[in-house]
Amino acid sequence: MTAHWHRTFLFVLCVLPSFCANATSSPPAQIDEIEGIHEYRLSNGLQVLLIPDPSKPTVTVNVTYRVGSRMESYGETGMAHLLEHLMFKSTKNMANVGAELSKRGMQFNGTTSTDRTNYFETFPADAKQLSWALKTEAERMTGARVIKQDLDSEMTVVRNEMELRENSPIGILVEKATAAAYQWHNYGKSTVGARSDVENVNIPHLQAFYRKYYQPDDATLIVAGAFDPATTLAQISTDFGAIPKPKRALEPTYTLEPVQDGERQVSLRRIGGVQALFLGYHIPASASPDTAAFEVIASALADTPNGRLYKRLVEPGKATQVYGWASRQAEPGLLNLVVLLKKDDPLDDAQAIALSTVEGLAAEPITAAELQRAQLQSDKRFDEIFSDPRRLCLALSEAIGAGDWRLLFVLRDRVKGVTLEQVNASAREWIKSSNRTLGRFIPTDAPDRAPVARAVSPQEALKDFKPGTAIGTGEIFDASPANLDARTRRVTLASGLKLALLSKKTRGETVKLRFSMHFGSEQNLQNERVAGGLAPRLVGLGTKTRTRAQIEDAFDALKTDWSVDGTAWAASARLDAKRVNLKEALTLLAEVLREPTFPPSEFDQLVRREIADLESRSTEPRAIAGVKLLRTAEPYPASDVRYTADFAEQIRLLKDLNRDAVASFYQKFWGANNAELAIVGDFDPDQVQALVTGLFGDWVSAGSYLRLSRPASTVFGQQLASAIRDKPNAFAVGLLPLQLEDSDADYPALLVATHVLGAGGFDSRLTTRLRQKDGLSYGAGANLSASNFEPSGKISFYASFAPQNRVRVQQGFAEELARFVSDGIDAEELANAKKAIVARHNTSRADDAAVAGTWTVWLEANRTFEFEADLETKVMSLTLDQVNAAVRKWIEPARIDWSLGGDFK
Repeated sequence: MTAHWHRTFLFVLCVLPSFCANATSSPPAQIDEIEGIHEYRLSNGLQVLLIPDPSKPTVTVNVTYRVGSRMESYGETGMAHLLEHLMFKSTKNMANVGAELSKRGMQFNGTTSTDRTNYFETFPADAKQLSWALKTEAERMTGARVIKQDLDSEMTVVRNEMELRENSPIGILVEKATAAAYQWHNYGKSTVGARSDVENVNIPHLQAFYRKYYQPDDATLIVAGAFDPATTLAQISTDFGAIPKPKRALEPTYTLEPVQDGERQVSLRRIGGVQALFLGYHIPASASPDTAAFEVIASALADTPNGRLYKRLVEPGKATQVYGWASRQAEPGLLNLVVLLKKDDPLDDAQAIALSTVEGLAAEPITAAELQRAQLQSDKRFDEIFSDPRRLCLALSEAIGAGDWRLLFVLRDRVKGVTLEQVNASAREWIKSSNRTLGRFIPTDAPDRAPVARAVSPQEALKDFKPGTAIGTGEIFDASPANLDARTRRVTLASGLKLALLSKKTRGETVKLRFSMHFGSEQNLQNERVAGGLAPRLVGLGTKTRTRAQIEDAFDALKTDWSVDGTAWAASARLDAKRVNLKEALTLLAEVLREPTFPPSEFDQLVRREIADLESRSTEPRAIAGVKLLRTAEPYPASDVRYTADFAEQIRLLKDLNRDAVASFYQKFWGANNAELAIVGDFDPDQVQALVTGLFGDWVSAGSYLRLSRPASTVFGQQLASAIRDKPNAFAVGLLPLQLEDSDADYPALLVATHVLGAGGFDSRLTTRLRQKDGLSYGAGANLSASNFEPSGKISFYASFAPQNRVRVQQGFAEELARFVSDGIDAEELANAKKAIVARHNTSRADDAAVAGTWTVWLEANRTFEFEADLETKVMSLTLDQVNAAVRKWIEPARIDWSLGGDFK
C-alpha cells in the first residue's frame, strides 16, 4: 500500500451545473443497518454508509473506489496509484484540490492498494466544512481533469516515491518475494507500478481508466462522526445523485494462481544494515472461512513476545525481530512472515529454524493457549477500531476492497468462533514446503500439493452472519479550551505528582492515560546517557511476579494497549483502556513501572535489537544527515547526557553496557515525584484519584531533579554532506536556531509564517515549489518548535529527493527562502494560515489521547488550555505587517545549518 499527504479548495454550490438540475428530490431509503452503521444506495449505484457519533466533535468523509493495482492491464501498472496523485491536482472547477484541503486545516490522505483506492479527510464537526467536503468528493469523482500538465508536474514526485521505497531493503525483499509467489495474478505486481509503465503512461488510456472506475456504481461514500444524518443524506442525494449512472459494465477479475507445486526463492543483494528472511504461503481470499484460521496462525508464529518464531529465534539471540500477517484481500493472498537478523548472525541457521517451526505445524499443532491469545488480541483490535469513527472508516474501506463492508464484522466473528481443529486443519492443508516462497526448488516424484484456492463470494460469507449489538456512543462534548479546563480536575499529590482527570462519557467507554516522568540533572546525569536511555525500554520486560510474555498476555486480556518509552532524563507511559478494565490495567502499569527486574535474557535481546536498529539506520540518508547535523549544531562533550553519538559509537557503547548499570540507573533516578499524569475518558474521578494516589503517591526518586536545559544552538551556517552508496533517494535536513520561547510576543507570528513557508502541506511555499512546481521531492517543508521554559527554539527544514537533483533542490530552498524574507506573505496566505492553525487545534482537542498528552505538557509548565486559547486569539488578531516584521527579524537564511545525505556521485 502507498500513502500520500495532500490538502483542499473553494467550491460553489453545485459540483457541475448540469448536475444540479438532475439532483434527486429525496434521500434514498435505508437498505441495511449493522451495529450503528446505516447503509443506503442511490439510484446511480453509489453505496452510502453513515456512522453518526455525536460524542466525537469531528467528521471523517471517506470515498472508497473498488479499483486498485489488481485491475490494471498489461502496460498499465501504476495507473491506479497515478490517479491517486492526480486526484489532488486540478478538476473542472478547482485549480488544486490538495492546496484547498490544506487551507481548511483538514487532516487528509489518499491510499492505493491492490483492491481499492480511497480518499479521506477529517475535520472539526461543522456543517459548512462537511458540505464543502461532500461537494469536493463529488467533484473529483467524475470531474478530475487528468491532464498531461498535471501529470508532468507530478512525475518526478512519483519517481521520488519509488526511490524512497528503494531505500528499504526489507520492503524490496517483500516486494520481490511476493512477485515470485505469483506467476499470473496481479497481486504479484507492486502497487506503484513498473517504472517504465509509469514514465510512459498514455494520457488517453489513463483518462479512460479514470472514467471506467471513478463512477458512483463503483464507489462507497462513508461519513462518520458528529453530523446530522438527515441533512447529510439529503446533500449526498443532491451532490452525488446528480452524477448519472454509467452505461458501461465492469467485468470481474477471474485470474487465479495455479497450485505452486514447489519452493521458490528470491535473493536480494543490496547495501543495508540488517539481514532478513521472508516466508510466504498461498492462502484463500478474505471472504473464505479459512481466513480466521490464518489470523490465529500468524499470531501463534510471529507474535512478540509469545510467538514461536520469537521464542526460537529472538530469545536465543539468533535474530532481532519477527513479524507476520495474513493478507485480507478480495482474491487468494499470502501468509507473510519476516525475520530480521544482525549482519553477523548466521542466516542459514535462522532459516533452518524458521522453516522447521513454520512447516512443523502439522507435527506441533497450534495450542489452545495460542488460540486464546490470538482471539484476545483480535478482540482488542476490533474494539479499538469500533470505538474510533476514523479508524472504523479506514477499516471499512479495507473490507470494501475485499468484497463487502460487512466482511469486517464477519472476520471479527469468525476469529471469535474459530476452533482449534479448524485452525490446525488449515495449517495442515496450506503450510507446506511446496506452497512456500523463500527459495529452493527440490524435484520430487510425489508432489504434496496444496488445494486450489477458489473464489469466494461475499454473499456466501454473509449468509450465516448475525450482527452484534452496536457499540454505545458517548456524550456530546464541547472540546473548547474553556470547557476542557472547566471539566478537568487538577490535583497535586503530596509527593509532587501532578494529576489531571477529565471524566466524560465516550464511545465504547474508552479511557486514554498519558504519564510523563522527569528525573536527574545536568550534573548527576553525567555519563548516564546510554544506561539511562535503555532503562525505559527495559522496564516493561519483566516484573517480580511476571515475565514479559505474561505482562503482554495480561494487558491483552484487559483489552488494553500500553507502552513505556523515554530517554535518560525523561520517561513516558501510555494506557488505552476500557472503563471496566481501568483499575486492573493501571494497577498492572504500576507493577511494570515500579517492580522491574531487568531480566538478563531480556537485556541481551534488547541490546541486540538496538544494535540491529542502529546498523540498519547507519546506511539510511535521513538518519545519517540528522545525526551529523545534531553533532555539529549541539556539540556537547561525550560525558553530557545531551551529547549525540554517531552510529559506530552508539553501537560500541551498547556492546560495552551491562545490565547492572541500567538497573542502578533505575534505582537512583526513577520515581513519580517530578511527574504528570493525565487521564481522559469514561471513568469515576474520585475512584481513579484514590487509585493513583495509592499506586504512585509514595514513589519518590532517590536522585535530585533539576530540569535539563536545552539552550538554542549557537552554531550557524554549516554546510554538511555525507556520501552514502547505493541509495537512490537522498535527504536534506536544515536547522535555524532561534532564541525563542513559546510565550514570546513574536511566537504567534512565527507560527503563522512557518505554516505558510513549509508547515501547511500543499498550501505551503516549499511544497508548492519543490513538489508541485519543480516536481523534485515527495515531501518537503519546515516546522517551528519552541521551549515552554526557556528561549530555545528552531525552524527545521527537510526534503527528500533523487541525488542527481541535489543542486536544483538546494537552489529551490535558497530562492524560496530569499523571496520569503524579501516579500513576506500576502493577505490570502495569512487568512488561510490562521484558519488552518485553529482548525488543527480544534481537531487535536477533539481527540482524547491528544488532550491527555497535552495535559501532561500543561501540567509540567503550570499552564492550562487557556494558554492555547490565548495563542489562538493572538494568531487570529495578527496583521500582515506583524507577521512580515517577524519574518524579517527572525529568519536569516545564511544562518541555517544544512546536512545532506545521499549517493551524490
